[in-house]
Amino acid sequence: MNSSPTIDWLLARRIGLLGYGRDGRATARALRERDPAVQLTVLVERGEPETDWPVVNAPFDERLCDFDVLIRSPGVPVDHPALTAAREAGVVVVNPASIWLAERGRDLTVVGVTGSKGKSTTASLLAHLLRGQGLEVLLAGNIGVPLLDHLESAADVAVLELSSYQLADLQGRIDLGLFTRLFPEHLDWHGGEEAYVAAKLRLAELLEGRPLLVNGRDERLVAATEAVRGRVLGNRPPGVWRDGDRLMLDGAPLCPAGALPLIGRHNLDNAALALQAGILLGQDGPALARSLSTFRSLPHRLEPVATVDGVRFINDSISTSPWATLAALDALAPAPVILIAGGQARPADWQPVLEWVDAHGLEALLTIPDNGGVIADRFGEAVGERMGPIEALEGLEQAVARARELAREGCVVLLSPGAPSFTRFRDFEERGERFRAAVGVAPEVQ
Repeated sequence: MNSSPTIDWLLARRIGLLGYGRDGRATARALRERDPAVQLTVLVERGEPETDWPVVNAPFDERLCDFDVLIRSPGVPVDHPALTAAREAGVVVVNPASIWLAERGRDLTVVGVTGSKGKSTTASLLAHLLRGQGLEVLLAGNIGVPLLDHLESAADVAVLELSSYQLADLQGRIDLGLFTRLFPEHLDWHGGEEAYVAAKLRLAELLEGRPLLVNGRDERLVAATEAVRGRVLGNRPPGVWRDGDRLMLDGAPLCPAGALPLIGRHNLDNAALALQAGILLGQDGPALARSLSTFRSLPHRLEPVATVDGVRFINDSISTSPWATLAALDALAPAPVILIAGGQARPADWQPVLEWVDAHGLEALLTIPDNGGVIADRFGEAVGERMGPIEALEGLEQAVARARELAREGCVVLLSPGAPSFTRFRDFEERGERFRAAVGVAPEVQ
């Protein structure tokens, strides 16, 4: 099937729902709302989902071929062997976001936002700026409420944050694409860097020559998109671009330094892209820029948590790769940083971070399981005199307590794990909330 499937098309078929996380549950709700008598089976490989649907809890196997269509939740790899075999046997595999695009994608302007880092902030910024111009904006996808809970949205514009998990087999029409950064991520899920990049570039295929705005400061991204029809190099003159700590448009300052209340120059890069996207959507640049000052940072993304005895605690739990940790360190320079890093063990290249530390220094490194010991050993072998104490600890709470002991006035204690949260935490949000609690700050109200 080469087009997006509508709900009515799905309802006429035997449906298997792979995975029952937030997107899986939203899919089931949408189908039942359209037809209360719909029949579907939930298939999971682990866990006991709370649902009144029939459930098969077992490794995916040839039983997937018993269905006409399989709806793949984003956490299920597109190249899972049983899923590949079902596809080859003629079973249609559908992405929940494709269903939403089939139902609503032609009713409003759809902006797809992706990137190895910065996609959540940039998508949120763009939605905020457009709302400042009086537009009704839906912000959804990999952020907030699942897309299929927005079938009745009255929005003028949909800003969709799209992960590589969602993009890998996405079908449908996108009107404008925005690509923030590109570096190796989620290689275990995708099976390698080539497949990961191909999943990200699926956004360009969906545009079919319509504009793809890319961060012109990211050399890897510029090279990867060189042959893309409709590519627009953003964050470069004469459009909106970052000049030091200020944003420029047509050679003149668009807004003063400090207008965006976020930490780090990389967030100014994100703002430049969001502003340029707004201009491509027909809005006035200076008018958009006036809304920058009222934007607030998203939780767990270089989030200031507290300042205690002159020590700042920063929550960057969203960091799941060393490249994200590198961006966080760069954003906080030249402050002395005590870094808390570590998480799920998977292949990762810490060399860029080691090079940064060798040039700029690090007050201390405190690591947490599961791969904390490996990271500590890597730093111990590679960095020199500019590296402070390196300690592998038993958990996040112990790391925060030890950071308090080591910190001097003016230091920053930074949680930027450079690794996924599994298996110690439900997700990066729980990890961030546990950090906030260890610092002594009440959990965020969701």
